[in-house]
Amino acid sequence: MGEEARDVVGEAEEERRRNLAHNAKVLRLFAELAAKNDKDYWRAYLNFINDFYRYVWRRLEEDPLFRETYMKILAERAKRPRREPPEEQVAAEKTPPA
Repeated sequence: MGEEARDVVGEAEEERRRNLAHNAKVLRLFAELAAKNDKDYWRAYLNFINDFYRYVWRRLEEDPLFRETYMKILAERAKRPRREPPEEQVAAEKTPPA
């Protein structure tokens, strides 16, 4: 790997770390809002999720490498065996409300 490629890889890794740190902070803030039963929580959370999906769709349309990588991820996920939900969740869904 040449020096230029190493620089690009290093820059990509640094960007990934910044994104992870940012996303962890955002999720922590949403968790705080949820814990406080904040009335704006769901609106803010849905806006966050919608913005993310708009970003992904835009990148899928604009960036062939992003699209190729995304399709590989989907193909790998399709190969995985489906996991069953935990027993408690299944039981709770079958229990009628009081």
